[in-house]
Amino acid sequence: MADNSSKIAGAFLLGGLLGAFIASLYAPKAGKETRDDIALAANRMKDNMADIADDTVNRVHEFAEDVKNRAESIIGKGSDLSAGAREKVLKAFEYGQKALEEQKKKIAEKVGL
Repeated sequence: MADNSSKIAGAFLLGGLLGAFIASLYAPKAGKETRDDIALAANRMKDNMADIADDTVNRVHEFAEDVKNRAESIIGKGSDLSAGAREKVLKAFEYGQKALEEQKKKIAEKVGL
């Protein structure tokens, strides 16, 4: 939503500046005044475009940081899951060993060993 509003604001600003530029060309002023107006409008446009570019760079940087943090989180969860799965396998193995020992004892008792 914020991306759309910044795009709309940028387009509105650019349209306004272009409109002011075109209006200054058709205004009945002296050549020097018109050139000064054009230079002023160009400087404003340059400043505004620099602001929009900075904002875009900041948003891209924030997006990259967010992606990095999410990737680290997923990797961390994967490690946790791996450790958890390993513990479950070890517990199951220990349980299996105990069950085998108990069965071995029962067989030994029944056979008379």
